[in-house]
Amino acid sequence: MQADHHEHEPSARFAQLVERAVGYRIAGYPPGVHVGMPSGTVTLVVPLDAPLTVTDGGSGPTAYGSVLAGLSTAPAHIHHDGNQHGVQLALRPGAVWALFGVRAAEVAGGSYELVDVMGPAATTLRERLHETDSWTTRFALVEQVLLALERDRRARHEPAPEVAEAWRLIRASGGAAPIRDVAACVGWSMRRLQTQFGAEFGVTPKALARVRRFERSLPLVAAADVSLADVAARCGWSDHAHMDRDWRELAGTSPTRWRTDDVLIGA
Repeated sequence: MQADHHEHEPSARFAQLVERAVGYRIAGYPPGVHVGMPSGTVTLVVPLDAPLTVTDGGSGPTAYGSVLAGLSTAPAHIHHDGNQHGVQLALRPGAVWALFGVRAAEVAGGSYELVDVMGPAATTLRERLHETDSWTTRFALVEQVLLALERDRRARHEPAPEVAEAWRLIRASGGAAPIRDVAACVGWSMRRLQTQFGAEFGVTPKALARVRRFERSLPLVAAADVSLADVAARCGWSDHAHMDRDWRELAGTSPTRWRTDDVLIGA
């Protein structure tokens, strides 16, 4: 079995759009289903070999030449034959408008063929990535194509400052900040915050807080050297049972079963 990962250090301008950019090649693992976990970023994947086959939102498996997956509170299931090869970006929600001209809410909860959202530049990007084996060159191409999209975007959109600050507070607190306190900090009622936040991002403030706690728990659960009770305490759940309920809703499985069933954990 072989697993290679390449972390890209984005330029200052690109870092305003992406939280993380990685290249990966995984070969020789047992076939199975990898769980694509909910997160506070929008996922963009360009496979470099076979299309990426994904099941989400109750639909059957769909093969994508390249895929954009919006913010979600449910898992996506990636069907694989033990081999995976591609580039994956964790886009900041505001980048969805900057690059594609839609709010994050408009792609929330689903996966989309990238060309349907990005246009012909998606095909150009995938073709050019196949022309080189150099990860340095591949990441340079990704930056070039996406920054050109941002530069050519004539219509501009920024979320209301209160919405942006609420997002920041929830993320910075690790999902621990009470939403009522967040609303008070930005000077809005709970109802107004929920309405405006959902219209911008497609998830509620409470849902984002749950996802943020869940994100924090993932590396601890994957490491398997921390008790699940300690994970729950570190990540802001009241107890192990509370964490287990959230995991079953967000990941579709328990932490214990995820450790056992997903062969690509740690790959």
